[in-house]
This record gives sequence, C-alpha cells and structure tokens, in this order.
Amino acid sequence: MSQGTWNQVCAVARAIDDMGLHSIGIPDTPMVERDVYLSCVAAALNASRCRIVTAVTNPVTRHPSIAAAALLQLEELAPGRVICGIATGDSAVWGVGLEPARISELREYILAVKALLKGEPASWRGRRFSQSWREFAPFEMPVYVACAGPKSIRMASQVADGLILSVGVSPDDLRWAEEQIAAACAEIGRDPAEIDVWHYAEITFAESAAAAAENSLGWLAHFLTFGGTAGKRVPEDVLPALTALNADSQDIEAAYTTEGRGRALVTRAKALGVYDWIISRSACLWGTPEEVRARLEALRDRGAEKWMLFPDGMHLEDTRVARLLGETLELIR
Repeated sequence: MSQGTWNQVCAVARAIDDMGLHSIGIPDTPMVERDVYLSCVAAALNASRCRIVTAVTNPVTRHPSIAAAALLQLEELAPGRVICGIATGDSAVWGVGLEPARISELREYILAVKALLKGEPASWRGRRFSQSWREFAPFEMPVYVACAGPKSIRMASQVADGLILSVGVSPDDLRWAEEQIAAACAEIGRDPAEIDVWHYAEITFAESAAAAAENSLGWLAHFLTFGGTAGKRVPEDVLPALTALNADSQDIEAAYTTEGRGRALVTRAKALGVYDWIISRSACLWGTPEEVRARLEALRDRGAEKWMLFPDGMHLEDTRVARLLGETLELIR
C-alpha cells in the first residue's frame, strides 16, 4: 500500500511493477494523503502489469455514482487491472467527524456500484437511478471488502469477489474465518472457492526481526476494537487492556503523523500486559528478506497465502520496501 505526492506514487508503482508484485494499494484517507482516485491514475500511468486497488475506500464520503464513474475511467485506463477495495470507513470517515457505514449500508453500496458498472439500474438509500455513459461497455468490477468481524465477513462472502481480512493469523483465527466464509456461502449456495481471500498486515524490513519487532506489533490491532468488539473473539480479560492500547487510534495526529508511533505501541502493549496476546495472532512480518520469507512460508503452510501489506513508512521509503519485498518473493520462488 502506498500514497503520497504524485511523483512518489509514480515511483512506487514503477518499483512494484519492476519487482513483479501483484498490486499497489492506494489508501483513501484524504486528511492524511492525496486523493485516492488521482493517485490510482498516477499508479496506472506508471505501471503496466500490477493491479490498482483502492485500499480501501468507503460508502460514506462518495455517492456510489461518483465511485462508479471514477472506477469506470480507471478501468478504461488500465483494463482488467482495477480492484475496488472498500470497507465501512476508517480514517477518511472519523478523520472528518463522520460515522462509519453500517454493514447493511456497505452491502447496498457495493451492489449499487456493481450494478452501475454492469449497465444495470442501481438503488441507494431509497432512490433508484441508472447511468447514461457514452461509449460504455458494461463490465464486472471486482470488489474486495476489508473485514475484521463476523458480520462484515459474512456479508462480503455473499456479495463481494474477495476479502481483505484483519482477524489475526493464528491457526484458530484462520480456521474461524474459513468457517464464517463457508457458512455465509452455504446460505446462498455459493462456492467458497469463488472468494479470493487476502490478509492485511504491517511489514517492517530491518537489520533483524528482533530490531523490527521493537517498532511494530506486526498487525494493526486497532481493528479489533474499531466499530465494536462483538464477535471478534477478544477475551474478556484482554478487552480493557486492548481498549486502552487503542485509545488514540482514531486521532489523526497520533495514529498517522507521530514519529515513533510503532515503538510507542509496542511499549504500551507490554505495559498493559497485552503484548504476548497480540503477537500470538500477528503476522510478525519483520526483519531481513530472508526472515520475512521464512515467516511468509510458515504462514502459507497455515493457509494464509495472499497479503495486502502496509509498509512501516517510518523506517524505509515505500519504493525501498517494494524492492525488498520483491527480493523476498524471489527467495520464495
């Protein structure tokens, strides 16, 4: 995942393409970064192979007609390489004092965007409307939903093309997620194999895994309390400490611009007695390319094969992270 100035996005997109990585994810967080769709254009113009993913947008700050029109033009620019990543709304929403969408609203929004791009009428918040685009060839836009709880997993398993999971990667976590997907698919007669499952994690390259671990929990654990904890399998004795850990996770300055944020969270988690529990569920993608490779292979053996990775930007530029990640995947191949 990457964003920044136009030139920075261009440079990262070229590095990702050069290293043969699958995609570049562009965050939708306008109070922290540049516009998601313009950044997607920058990426598409500078990469000819990798997918362009909104990672992730939301149903709150744009009407589905606006999102659909932007995705259409991106598809025209980079045919077959665009993925709409979406969730209920994180920093783009609370960063301007708004509330995330309900799961039911996210479902309706996804269906509306998909319908418009297939050339069908759409419904949103009680209104029905159709597109009238000229020179328009209807197509199926792949939509991937970022999920952290059972309700979003079940909804996405029924209407989306892929999931971006933030549920942890312990064997129990992966088994639980698989059960949620299977149950949701069974309700509508869908084959779970149709769903492309990714996992979301932070990646920190450093001189060693031990050094990297000092600055990262390896997982954005704030998703376990964001939007409520129901169904997220947080033990009662862990919940107060986890809530305290995430107390400032919806503060733009604290979460996104404070130098040493990762190290502070590690220190805080240890002081609160919740560090070991978080690490037991974390991807822990830390250290040298060789160490990250070993960890990715271990997680692949558990069933976690595809990743959307958030680079630890406090330590390396995203272009450098892309190149190191490419080296890591070469070791795996």
